[in-house]
Amino acid sequence: MQITPHVHCLWLEFEIKTPAGERIPRFVTSYILAGDTLTLIDTGVASTAPDIFGYIESIGRSPQEITHVLLTHSHFDHIGGNGLIAERAGPEFLGPEAERRMIEDLDYQHGVRPVGRMRDAVSGPVKLAGFIAEGDEISPGSVAVRVLHTPGHSAGSLSFFMPEEGALISGDVLPEPGTLPIYESVADTLASLEKLKTLERVKVLLSAMSRKVSRDEAVASHIESGQGYMREIDGLVQEVLSQKGDDVSPGEAAEFVFERLGLPRAGLIPIVLRSMKAHLDEGPI
Repeated sequence: MQITPHVHCLWLEFEIKTPAGERIPRFVTSYILAGDTLTLIDTGVASTAPDIFGYIESIGRSPQEITHVLLTHSHFDHIGGNGLIAERAGPEFLGPEAERRMIEDLDYQHGVRPVGRMRDAVSGPVKLAGFIAEGDEISPGSVAVRVLHTPGHSAGSLSFFMPEEGALISGDVLPEPGTLPIYESVADTLASLEKLKTLERVKVLLSAMSRKVSRDEAVASHIESGQGYMREIDGLVQEVLSQKGDDVSPGEAAEFVFERLGLPRAGLIPIVLRSMKAHLDEGPI
């Protein structure tokens, strides 16, 4: 879907397989900056690479025009197409230095952040050609991009702002109400959201956690809904702590939160327990 003159958004469907054999339907978002050449932001999973190639061809361009891939962070569902993109187009891959090992060493990532069989959804590792960080201003394919460090979902998470388009791509840092809570730090996530909310000249917000395209006045309210969701979750964690005492485990906290919010029990997976641990460790907001 074309969002602005140079920014296209693709919502890509896939599934997460749990150790118990359950399948959790998910989607991940990739973006195409269509300038003099093509820049891809995040590559989905291996099975969605043909969808990316197909979309590029549908707009009259060629996958071989991809000269750069910008990675918001290292998680499998955002780097899973890297190997296939590298084989097809041979672009430069750029991402956060803090997550270099997670991007380049897939077995390492699987060891420290297991997500069912998501390791199988990655087409192959690639080497980063360079790093991008807070304050960098780059122009791949003559499309201006400002890099923002927005940690919380992961330590190195990046967002990208295209000032000439007024388009902000926030990666996974913005939680979506009603979805699985997945973040490593509550405080960092809230600080990153506040940073994005105060960014000037944003006309459209694209969040990888949402199918919504928020424009103009809806941008701030979309970010605020994510902040409110985190505060709601934190309030529930504090409630279960008050009921059971300080020895509440992440699993117990997650059970309580999921029951109160009506979230599916299939979503009680290690990465969600990690989010609950962040609430327990960091204390009340």
